[in-house]
Amino acid sequence: MRCINQAMRAALALLIVLSPAAAAAQSARDTLLRSFEAHGGLDEIEAAGGATFFLDGEFDLGVRLQGQTLESEMTPMRQMIAVDTAGERVAYDLRWRNYYQSEQDLREVHDAEGRILFADKRNETAQWMPYAPVEDDQARFKRILPNFFLADALAHTPESARAETVQREDGPALAVTYQSAAGDPLTLFIDPQTYLLSAASAPLDMPLLGASVIQWRWSEYKEQDGLTVPGRFMSFLNGKLLSRADMITTTDVYDRSFSAPRGIETPAAPPPGGRDDFVPYGDRAPEVETIAPGVHMVRNLRPGFHPVFIEFNDFVMAVDAPAGWYEMTQIPPMNWAQGDDAGSLGEKFLRAIRQTAPGKPVRYLVLTHHHSDHIGGLEPFVRQGATILAGEAAAELARGAIGKTGAPVALDGEADEDDSGILVVRNQRTIQDMSMEVRLIELPGDNPKSEGHLVVYLPDEKLLYSTAFIYPVPESDFPLVESVPLSAWFVEWLDESELEVDSLYNVHGQGRVQPWQLQQLRALTGTEAARLIE
Repeated sequence: MRCINQAMRAALALLIVLSPAAAAAQSARDTLLRSFEAHGGLDEIEAAGGATFFLDGEFDLGVRLQGQTLESEMTPMRQMIAVDTAGERVAYDLRWRNYYQSEQDLREVHDAEGRILFADKRNETAQWMPYAPVEDDQARFKRILPNFFLADALAHTPESARAETVQREDGPALAVTYQSAAGDPLTLFIDPQTYLLSAASAPLDMPLLGASVIQWRWSEYKEQDGLTVPGRFMSFLNGKLLSRADMITTTDVYDRSFSAPRGIETPAAPPPGGRDDFVPYGDRAPEVETIAPGVHMVRNLRPGFHPVFIEFNDFVMAVDAPAGWYEMTQIPPMNWAQGDDAGSLGEKFLRAIRQTAPGKPVRYLVLTHHHSDHIGGLEPFVRQGATILAGEAAAELARGAIGKTGAPVALDGEADEDDSGILVVRNQRTIQDMSMEVRLIELPGDNPKSEGHLVVYLPDEKLLYSTAFIYPVPESDFPLVESVPLSAWFVEWLDESELEVDSLYNVHGQGRVQPWQLQQLRALTGTEAARLIE
């Protein structure tokens, strides 16, 4: 990297002696070089062996999750990014609340071989992923520091590219657009006076929102260790505040940042080269498992996501409309289900249904709750004429997502379902024919997951499908600490419901909830549950 810095300095020296007329017509690379130099380049960082930057602030739960909450809700978030330039490693620590009472304290280590170590500090577990889902996984964290962002832009911007002068809300800026190694278009906005990076943006296909724009901003620059670094970092989704944080940068790098945290054993790393055999999730054929007569689960439609569909005599009921999932803390956000965007997962689910139950249309699409990863893939079902059954909150978001179709919203029992695009389920609704009976049951309003949450109950099969309350993970990891409040509430509700249940399934984790897992949750008293989540 040092030779790259020297080449950048040489090019900058040539740029400085250009005439004013030539400078006015400078190329994109000229602009990037000036900005790279204004930030102090990478020499000081490389001489120190890397850099660590800390972000301490808050994020908007409602904006990030597009339906996790219906209103804005600012919650604390702390992040650390450690970059080892010599060892080509990046560590990322994240502590935040991602839904009701669910605190997470996580670490990712991205090594030079493309492998990723995941450590969960609260559950005291660590495991390896043998390959990253994208080529530039490290760069997506490094770009949070402008020095790395500009170096990446220089490495991927052709000589013919031009900088454009644009007018932003905070004044004029020089805009440079380039394509990352993973093919993502990124636009940098550079202050024409100071040549400091003020903002950047990228397009994003978001569940429920569709074509969107995510933007990042840097401000409150200061001189430190031979660098010019920002003291403030913010992000926005379609103009709405997503996160804001104070930012501290240091050239101190500690080796312990690149292993599992103290008290957690670092497992042996898998052999490198797994990416060579990696098949993008979007290219994988769905695996359908019959879990009861006429009841089918699509295993790992995306990793760890198992939706179900139910056959009646002449039609099918699908439960949830899965969508891809972005981690919004990177530049640009990473889609862990590579090859599956917001719409394609819904298409894949519909194909699996048609292959398993040919000739039977999907008459009903049940939306269990208003989270974007359960609703964002509804478009293909709406196009083929499915009626949506949902609680009020999910119906509200679905109506916005399909507003262009003109589908009306009606309260349950107040409209003919053949003429209605969305029916709001209150308390309970039964769909049945001679072969199958399905009850949609609305959970009480005090449930800790979501307003208007529906569970799907098949009384003849004594089967209950409930999304996102109990996470059936291996015994060594059960229960996940962050899910204990949800699970404890649900088990209490289930026991009081008097439903006859022999089989309990969840969309997440391993799919089926085992009897021993229910017993273990029942054994947790309020004090024991509180101790687990401390």
